[in-house]
Amino acid sequence: MDSETIYGAVGIVIFATIAYFTLRKNDITEAQTKEAKRFQILNEFKGELRRELEMLDSKEAKATRKVELLKKFSDELSQNIFFDEIEIKEIILDIIEEY
Repeated sequence: MDSETIYGAVGIVIFATIAYFTLRKNDITEAQTKEAKRFQILNEFKGELRRELEMLDSKEAKATRKVELLKKFSDELSQNIFFDEIEIKEIILDIIEEY
């Protein structure tokens, strides 16, 4: 056998091995729908707000901290590509209604 045949056979074996391990993986991740992502983010924000407000005693401190957190949430949502301005307002209003 000459060297070209050996190099060709080795190349085919390497390619077949890589193709086998690449195609064998079943780690297919499913993309979340927009509604599922919105629900997840909304629950995270509500949980954070609840934890922060439970640590405070006075109503004034709670109101101040709530305003700070709502501004933070609004800034985070405005940087998120999933949401437009109207949806951001709806999410913030949902959070406000609960607390």
